[in-house]
Amino acid sequence: MYGSMMPLLSAALLVGLLPAHGVSQSDRQLPPDSVSTVFVSDTVPGFGAVGGVAIDALGYVYIADFRNAVWRYSPDGDLEKLADGFYGASGNAVGPRGYLYQSSFNGNYVSRISRTGEVETWASEGLSGPVGIAAAPDGTLYVVNCSGGYIARIAPDRTVSDFARSDLMACPNGITFDDRGDLFVVNFNSSKVLKVTPDGNVSEFADIPGAGGNGHIAFTRGAFFVTQFRGHKVFRLLRDGTYDEVAGTGAAGEQDGPALEATFNRPNGIAASPGGGELWVNDLTEGQGLGRGRSVVTMRRIHLLSLSDVLASVDPAADASEIEEAYRAYHAMRAGEDSSAGAVTLGYQWLTAGRIAHGVILFRLNGENFPDDANAQFHLGEAYRYTGRPDEAAEQYRTVLRLDPDHGNAAARLAQVTGG
Repeated sequence: MYGSMMPLLSAALLVGLLPAHGVSQSDRQLPPDSVSTVFVSDTVPGFGAVGGVAIDALGYVYIADFRNAVWRYSPDGDLEKLADGFYGASGNAVGPRGYLYQSSFNGNYVSRISRTGEVETWASEGLSGPVGIAAAPDGTLYVVNCSGGYIARIAPDRTVSDFARSDLMACPNGITFDDRGDLFVVNFNSSKVLKVTPDGNVSEFADIPGAGGNGHIAFTRGAFFVTQFRGHKVFRLLRDGTYDEVAGTGAAGEQDGPALEATFNRPNGIAASPGGGELWVNDLTEGQGLGRGRSVVTMRRIHLLSLSDVLASVDPAADASEIEEAYRAYHAMRAGEDSSAGAVTLGYQWLTAGRIAHGVILFRLNGENFPDDANAQFHLGEAYRYTGRPDEAAEQYRTVLRLDPDHGNAAARLAQVTGG
């Protein structure tokens, strides 16, 4: 879509614009992730404890209160009770058609809620203490059952069946899909994170020790984010099983500010915004009981610094080496993060805005950082093609086809630039 917008530049011109590979690592200081409080539920009558949190494609946030209601917070800042009558409203998920699926832990059933608040019981057999829900693209639901210690599968026709059982499950509480179709589960009564393949095979994926159990799990930006309920922290978990702390000091509290200086109190539900730039977490105000008496729920928002945030701070008139310095500083801080899609989007924005050197170097850095990502390699080829470097473009398309022999766009572009 960008090809018709881009003037072709000569290789000689670009040589003068692009820095050499391997600019040394800088000491560039990046701003931290940050935590802010969205609302405190003592302004909302009837709030209970902390259930699950889900976000739909429009940015509406759904918060279950672990009692009888689900609340909806709009992108405009309006909080309303969407539906009630549940029995221990716990985990939830938004399905492919925008319905919210809500577990009732005490009632052993799952409900479906429309965007206008109509509620119907979706499944009420074969569940035992249901909590977290993951919704597949075809509408199939995967529900972790804390009391029963297993994962149930609810087909689109509402048929319930066992999907996975394992001794590794210790009150499975949270569940999410990654972008490869595998399921990942966190236990409330152990520090284990489990991987579940599409055929139901369960294995230990990681261990996040420190407080004896986790809350919920979300996947965004190529990583998993896990709440540690008793540890008062939020962790980032990479595909290789390593993890680091994202937010919270480990002390219970309500302090906002830089994420690693902020404090939480029993964070539980977690969901990522549609673009992955924010995590929404609910926790309890210090001193309140879980499900006993009056509990005050606090909704917290973690702003995750992104590659686009960092690169947007670079002066458009700066030398292209500034882009490389900022890029490398970001990935030193966010080792293992999959930033490729965001880099591609920003790279095209820069090319179309006339920031040619910045755009091409961003595509090159992205290709270097993700050598096995066919998409990253293809768009580097596109950048070379747009800027009049057909030989380098051809080599990139060949790289794409080695990674993905069925990549039709790369094959077509290769024929175009070579005349074949």
